[in-house]
Amino acid sequence: MNLPTIYLLRHGQTEWNIEGRYQGRLDSPLTKKGREQARDNALKLKKYIDIDKVEFFSSPIGRAKETALIIADELAIDSSLIHFEEAIKEFNYGIFEGKTKAYCRSEFKEIFEARDADKWNYVLEGGESYSLVTKRLKVWLKSIEGKDTIVIVAHEMINRALRGIYCNLKSTDMLKLKQPNDILIKLENGQEKIM
Repeated sequence: MNLPTIYLLRHGQTEWNIEGRYQGRLDSPLTKKGREQARDNALKLKKYIDIDKVEFFSSPIGRAKETALIIADELAIDSSLIHFEEAIKEFNYGIFEGKTKAYCRSEFKEIFEARDADKWNYVLEGGESYSLVTKRLKVWLKSIEGKDTIVIVAHEMINRALRGIYCNLKSTDMLKLKQPNDILIKLENGQEKIM
């Protein structure tokens, strides 16, 4: 694939991040710290991009959308230019969504352990696997081939998969990737760099 340079951001901290809840397709509001992280990430981004020459994409889920709108406001970008893209919605956690990790580990013990043993292929009831997410993202990435530079505001699991695809990582290596809410990552020429 002839992929663009991608500046990859995760939404700001949410209330459920603090509570250790699986969010997935559900949503919780950004905290004060999360809104500050979005503003700080906008300032980081401003150092590296020509605002008039990039396209902005965001997950349409509330926490990512709010983060993208804060970034647009900080950078004086017309928010109507942001593409709210269904294909980069967060990983669907199915029956785990809205519940704490501790609760799922206890109340869905067998499911939790089965998924933990094979996160790449295990499909949660009502949810999806990393394998399915990766297929979804590969289709979307084909739609942005040939573009020069884009900014994406999404989610940790989605960004993990995007980084894995972009850098051609093995699934085992991709699953180890982390992205705190205040980190800007640049993907370019099949490699990534923390900015």
